[in-house]
Amino acid sequence: MLKKIFLFVLFVLSLSTYAQTTGWQAVSSFGTNPGNLNMYSYVPSGISGKAPLVIVMHGCTQNATTFATQSGWNTMADRHKFYVAYPEQNAANNSSTCFNWFVEGDENRNQGEAYSIKQMVDYMKAHYAIDTTQIFVTGLSAGACMTNVMLACYPDVFKAGAVMAGAPYKAGAGALYGYTVAPTPQAWGDSVKTGYPSYTGSYPKVAVFQGSVDPVVSPSNETEIMKQWTNVHGANQTPIATTNSFNGIPYVTKNTYNDNNGNEVVETYTITGMGHGIALDTGSCYQQCGAVGTYAYENYLSSTFWAAYFFNILNNNAVSVNGLQTVLANQTGVTYSVTSTANTTYTWTVPAGASITSGQGTNQITVTFSATSGNVSVSETSSTCKVGPLNLFVTVSGSTAINQIANNNTVLGDPHPSKGIINVQAEKPLQTIKIINALGEVVYSKQINAKESMIDMSFYPTGVYVIYLQEEANAPIIRKIILE
Repeated sequence: MLKKIFLFVLFVLSLSTYAQTTGWQAVSSFGTNPGNLNMYSYVPSGISGKAPLVIVMHGCTQNATTFATQSGWNTMADRHKFYVAYPEQNAANNSSTCFNWFVEGDENRNQGEAYSIKQMVDYMKAHYAIDTTQIFVTGLSAGACMTNVMLACYPDVFKAGAVMAGAPYKAGAGALYGYTVAPTPQAWGDSVKTGYPSYTGSYPKVAVFQGSVDPVVSPSNETEIMKQWTNVHGANQTPIATTNSFNGIPYVTKNTYNDNNGNEVVETYTITGMGHGIALDTGSCYQQCGAVGTYAYENYLSSTFWAAYFFNILNNNAVSVNGLQTVLANQTGVTYSVTSTANTTYTWTVPAGASITSGQGTNQITVTFSATSGNVSVSETSSTCKVGPLNLFVTVSGSTAINQIANNNTVLGDPHPSKGIINVQAEKPLQTIKIINALGEVVYSKQINAKESMIDMSFYPTGVYVIYLQEEANAPIIRKIILE
């Protein structure tokens, strides 16, 4: 009996010692491993309590060690205290060490390589204090394609994913070269639902990073991935917001897509002029990490940082925007702030129609809102580093301007559109069209330069909406729409 107790205590001590081991580790056994993959893990020093887990997958001709160095995920894990696991392809499976995302036996739930990766998640959960509500996946190229496989097959496991130069789930290898006839959003969405047919829960949100001159993965895949996952989330394929010169970089454009509840579910980053690989901002500043190499390019945009930001696993409160997330239309005196840092300049932006009444350039501003929801954003710049733009989405509710009538000749079609089609004829070219639901959430946003526009609301739920029209050199027009 004493011998059994001694052996049990020895086992517990060895397990505790193993769990406290930090740094880079090769994991030799993590389940049945039907896909014959290799596994590595990274445990940052000083980690305590439950923490997120990120699964990171390399591209073709790469291995886990190379991609860990180039992407900088271990650096981010050190700073923000989360776990990282790296699947690695075996040359016996694919001579170019590509994950077999297009092979039937490897792209389905509980089969082949996909199941091996799931077993890696299970291994990390069994050996470390993983926060099971914060498990994420990302990858480059074939690893990006396998990211979509994991999101579709295991939506019950992953909260979000970041796709770096990949293709949609069930696209097939031909997708790498572009689409002669692209599937509809519905067809793409239906493909995802074949990954776990009996699943009825919510699906992961997705960020997509894509170079515009990628010679390996056709840049058109970025649009197709967006269509696939916006459809899964019941979101419009029109971005709720477009940010040109994202992070102050003139060749980076970010598009944001929200679902009907105003939740951000998809975002895309297009890096003009970049080929096949990941975008980097190398250095030791807060947003910087990684190393330049094959398929890893210095673009002053860290795809790793912005993926981690999208996952919401950055733990430094100093760069969180603090303030109200719901305000009333035309509300005044609303303050937003970040922690003050010496010798730092703060540049703020607010939603359309809102104004900063004081504090621009400092760590705290005061805002007067309009009737438009949107991001309150800040960038922090010092002599050596930049942080941001960091966003807080603010919902404007209880509109006080729902029946406002402008004094011009703009004609709005039937305000009770039984078929959901609204026609707008403006006196001057329209610059902005937005539609806001009864909860104050922006469900449609478009920038145009035309006097006429047709809006299809046929797929929106019935109810009361507000349409916001901004004409060139005229006051905004706000109308109530009843969708029957």
